Amino acid sequence: MVKINMSKVSVAIATYNGEKYISRQLNSLLSQRRPIDEVIIIDDASTDKTANIIKNFIEKNKLLNWHFFVNKKNIGFFKSFKSAIEKTTGDVIFLCDQDDVWYKTKIDSMLNRFESDGRVKALYSSFNVIDEHDLFIKKYKNPLHSNNNLIKFRIIPFETVKINLSTICNYNISPGCTLAFTREVRDIFIEKTKSICVHDWELAMIASFLDGLYFFNTPLINYRIHSGNTIGIPQFTEKNSKKKLASYNFRLNNAKKIYSYLKALTIYQYLLSEDKLNVLNESIKFAKNRLEALQEKSLRKILSLYKYSSTYLKSVTFKGRLADIFCVFKK
Repeated sequence: MVKINMSKVSVAIATYNGEKYISRQLNSLLSQRRPIDEVIIIDDASTDKTANIIKNFIEKNKLLNWHFFVNKKNIGFFKSFKSAIEKTTGDVIFLCDQDDVWYKTKIDSMLNRFESDGRVKALYSSFNVIDEHDLFIKKYKNPLHSNNNLIKFRIIPFETVKINLSTICNYNISPGCTLAFTREVRDIFIEKTKSICVHDWELAMIASFLDGLYFFNTPLINYRIHSGNTIGIPQFTEKNSKKKLASYNFRLNNAKKIYSYLKALTIYQYLLSEDKLNVLNESIKFAKNRLEALQEKSLRKILSLYKYSSTYLKSVTFKGRLADIFCVFKK
């Protein structure tokens, strides 16, 4: 293993109308056992007190290494995060959401894994889930799965494991607020991205293309679920309600999104070995066939997706596969 001495840690945050929770998150960053070298915050033209809270926090604590920018107009979550990432200058960059709470050991624990193993290009941690009142949300945990059932295989607690490209192509293994990545990954992303994919998934894919995506199986943040989440994890939100799950438009739009995301990643094919390119192309082919099956409401084409049984079973839940069939017959 190659040891890399990281000298600088950056945190990138995008905020929007987060006055209710932002102070708790900022305090958790300031309380890190390993101090953060640089914090970049982009506010996307909030209409509440978010910007004032952040300015006052920086001034009160005399945080000269915290840099705050306010967009002149609302440009959206993804573009704001890209802007924040682009302004970072650290060797390792951590993504941060406005409404979570970080554990004091987050930076220290994750940075240690980058420093001790140069193969690590990006690293996810696990997380606990809290509600708007800071109460933990508990869900059934499948003993054969990991990370709140997001990862479809078992990982021993506290273990750091490599995540294969075939896995990350099929599903996202953790929310973006648990992700950190090297400057190498950041530079490739800033140079090449078309801002079509969700930024954190695209960054994880780049790391996987470089054979360096890992997961650290210990919770290092409290991930907050509330009515104002921009993006939520379906297992913990009402976004995956039965009504929405069976909605034809929801399933069709989701299939379009996945296909467009995967197809957009072909701009990175110069990074790929032949084996990895085959994995990506197979994922794109499956996503295209599923989209066409839903568009045409073709039961034959839906059933033909099972020839990609490994991909279909991993990337779409059992309820989702039933909903695909149901939507074929729905007017």
